[in-house]
Amino acid sequence: MQQKEEIGSLLKTCEFAKESVSAFLRSINDYIAVVEGLPAVAKPLVRRDLEANTGMSADELKAFLERLGTRYSSIYDAAQRMTSALANGGDDVNVAAATLSEVSAPFIEGVDIAVEQLETMAIYMEGLPDKINMVPEAFLKADSRAELISSVPGRVERARALKELLEKTKEELSAVTG
Repeated sequence: MQQKEEIGSLLKTCEFAKESVSAFLRSINDYIAVVEGLPAVAKPLVRRDLEANTGMSADELKAFLERLGTRYSSIYDAAQRMTSALANGGDDVNVAAATLSEVSAPFIEGVDIAVEQLETMAIYMEGLPDKINMVPEAFLKADSRAELISSVPGRVERARALKELLEKTKEELSAVTG
């Protein structure tokens, strides 16, 4: 019974995390679109600033989030199979548990690095309003400046919420896969 509850909790966490990853990815895509709309002189400066302060380019950040979404989908699917196996009993439970452990291994191996990367991203984004305000008006019009600045708190919140979900998923996977 406890195992069913643990799997149920893991499924809910994965579902929420998949949605959170998708929302954060959309947010990053919006940010990239704004950067692409900047004058040619400003674009490389913004790109270099992101990479220098986070360790990832915008494309690497997108790939990171896409991989994370894929990992959550794989874990979710394996947990669903585990739920079915528990309902049916028999040897299927052992096979489903092994599959869940196998699918979870890359997540568990990389979760600490991913958590660190998300915190680095959140810290970087917290400082963006000051950097945005330093950009001369000739390069960034007032309406674009206001739009960028107003979107920063949401991105910081998404990064930190996703970081917490990663930590929660790691705990839940440890409880389920032992």
